[in-house]
Amino acid sequence: MKLSFIAPRKKHYLKIFTKIWLSFILIITIMLNAFNMFVIYKNRDYQTTAKELDITRAIFEQSIDDTDKQISFVLRQKTAAEEIYANNIILKDSIKNLFDLVPDQITLKKVTMEKDSLVIYGETPTKDMYNFLLAAPLRSIFHTSNTMFYLTKKGWYNFISTNKTKNLESIE
Repeated sequence: MKLSFIAPRKKHYLKIFTKIWLSFILIITIMLNAFNMFVIYKNRDYQTTAKELDITRAIFEQSIDDTDKQISFVLRQKTAAEEIYANNIILKDSIKNLFDLVPDQITLKKVTMEKDSLVIYGETPTKDMYNFLLAAPLRSIFHTSNTMFYLTKKGWYNFISTNKTKNLESIE
């Protein structure tokens, strides 16, 4: 006995819409996992890059410190060179002024110039000529001025003039 007018069909466990939804969910899951793997890879790549940049930054900071030290050393050398140059100009002017101060009648044999003193060795025809022509200007420049005379066989006088200024640094 047959109760149905149609022939029985095979019944599927999943309907077509369920298959579509399940395949869609599977594809989305695969895509999300792939994206997750991509994010994990990029995160590790960024961490590696960050470590490399930290090392590079440390190297650059050390290089900057070394360069700053070199710059400060060069600036100190420049300051010292400028000071030496200024002292040389002052010394040159002082020597020029000293030789301009010496009259033609007096002959200088040796001049020793230091920071606070001047020692002059020379020869003069008379003590008075030395006292009027050279000693007076030296006394106006230096705080103390002492001169010793020695008579030569020619009748002239050898002299040693020691002139000193007060050291202003030791007074303070």
